[in-house]
Amino acid sequence: MTVRVVALGSRDADDVRTGGTVAERLAAVAQLTELGWALAKLPLPAYSRRTMPVVVTTLSAQADGD
Repeated sequence: MTVRVVALGSRDADDVRTGGTVAERLAAVAQLTELGWALAKLPLPAYSRRTMPVVVTTLSAQADGD
C-alpha cells in the first residue's frame, strides 16, 4: 500500500484522491488503529501524547547512524 502524509490544514488535505472528508478519514484511522492492536492481541496503550515513548530524529541523523 502506498500512502502519502499531508498536513490537515494544507490544500492537499482536500484532494479528492484521498476520499472522504477529513472527519471520515480520521475516523478510519482510529478504527484501523484499534483493529491493529486487537489483531496483535495487545491492549490499547494507556499513555498520553505527552508521555509517548518516541524519539524525534532527522533523516540526516539516521543516515549518519546516530
